[in-house]
Amino acid sequence: MHILIIHDRLSKFASKDELDTRLQAQQVAAAITSLGHHVSQTVFSLDLPFMRTRIAKLNPDHVFNLVETLEGSKLLHVAPALFETMGLPFSGGGSQGMMMTSDKPLAKRLMRLAGIPTPAWVGSDTTGDMTDFLETPLIVKPVTEEASVGINDDSVRVFHTVEELRDAMQGAKGRPLFIERYIEGREFNISVMPFDGVPTVLPIAEMLFLDYPAGKPTIAGYEAKWEEHSFAYTHTQRSFSFMPQDGPLLERLHELSLRCWHLFGARGYARVDFRVDAAGEPYVLEVNLNPCVAQDSGFTAAAMQQGLSYVQMIERILKG
Repeated sequence: MHILIIHDRLSKFASKDELDTRLQAQQVAAAITSLGHHVSQTVFSLDLPFMRTRIAKLNPDHVFNLVETLEGSKLLHVAPALFETMGLPFSGGGSQGMMMTSDKPLAKRLMRLAGIPTPAWVGSDTTGDMTDFLETPLIVKPVTEEASVGINDDSVRVFHTVEELRDAMQGAKGRPLFIERYIEGREFNISVMPFDGVPTVLPIAEMLFLDYPAGKPTIAGYEAKWEEHSFAYTHTQRSFSFMPQDGPLLERLHELSLRCWHLFGARGYARVDFRVDAAGEPYVLEVNLNPCVAQDSGFTAAAMQQGLSYVQMIERILKG
């Protein structure tokens, strides 16, 4: 087949998470080529008539969608919406699922309506009494960003007045923020992909925060993911090993991950991120329908634990 990889355009001063997208495209292209397919690449543009003409001229059999940034994640659904209107098969989430999951508070509202536990939150549109969010640890997050952009140690804060809460949600450069109850405890990443059409939970990963000093938030923020020489990066490790007593918790994480898959109409591949409190109660932080599939990514690590090589994983994503 002719596979067209469509990815982000790098900004002039590309950040490390942006550069990772280029590396990811190169690695995916190499894997697809090794499967015997012809590969071409292009960058995505919000000039949709141009993109439609460009894609039609390239005439691919299938699109591998690696578009990860469009106004943060606010417009990520536009790329799959275009592929859908063109009748092109493509990898990853559809436009509806991408729209729902790329807006974090919207995704949380839908999860709450479906009975899926997620940390309590407030946003700029929240009305009513917010005093329950005062004098307790909270985490400030971007509404529409991926790859932990905008999340660092200073994101975990305690507010003393409602006015402070509201001021913190203003954001910068038109990028709104929301504030979520900070769950002190364990963190898990659960990867899901279909096997013979059946969504399957890959081996569950726990993020371990090793030797963190007292007072340092145990979060997988931007530093832990991208700043290779930082303490957070070198002291945050992924583990697939669990004690027998973790069995009931792992079963619960498995169940909730599949419920998220179905709620958001996931396809191809997805990752669900959890925090688990001291009482052992899990909370879904977010659902990522098109997680990173670079060779050093968490999704790839889970696929390898499942016994798949990198090329086999990409082949399964292609088959969707």
